[in-house]
Amino acid sequence: MVHAREVDGKTLTLLVSGKLWRNSLVMQDEETGTLWSHITGEALEGELVGTQLEIVPGVHTTWAEWKAGHPGTLVLKKSEEIKASRYERYFDDPERTGLFRANWLQDRLPGKTLVYGLRSGPHSVAVVAELLAGGDAVEVELAGETITLQQGDDGGVRAWRADGSAVDVLDVFWFAWSSFYPNTAVVD
Repeated sequence: MVHAREVDGKTLTLLVSGKLWRNSLVMQDEETGTLWSHITGEALEGELVGTQLEIVPGVHTTWAEWKAGHPGTLVLKKSEEIKASRYERYFDDPERTGLFRANWLQDRLPGKTLVYGLRSGPHSVAVVAELLAGGDAVEVELAGETITLQQGDDGGVRAWRADGSAVDVLDVFWFAWSSFYPNTAVVD
């Protein structure tokens, strides 16, 4: 999930708060101390409560693929060697899906299934990422509209309505998406 940092003409510095809401990261801005949902982009608590961050398209890719497509990319290099990721065991264990178990949701999909989520008011749909890996377009129904999703050459997934207007797509693990949208339709 990627969100724009601009609110009312000011650029926020977003940090990891160390808190979770519905098994998902809560960000905190350095300027006001407001807490933000990583999934919805909504200000949950603080001076900016009720404000919504804009979704920015993001891409899940490897460093090699990114570098090939964007050779001028600059990378922050730490002064010390990184020997391992503290999240390595987390990613290797399919049963580790957050602090608050939602086992009933895993009857629909395994918790760490990557999905592309779309929402419109009270309606939501999750498309299993594997369906888009080959570059084929997938059509889904969302709030009475047909939405087309397709993965581009850069690995990013875009979605659009029949009139060509864009629809926000969130790439997220199923356990997190289903914690926010438990009644979501699933396309697998």
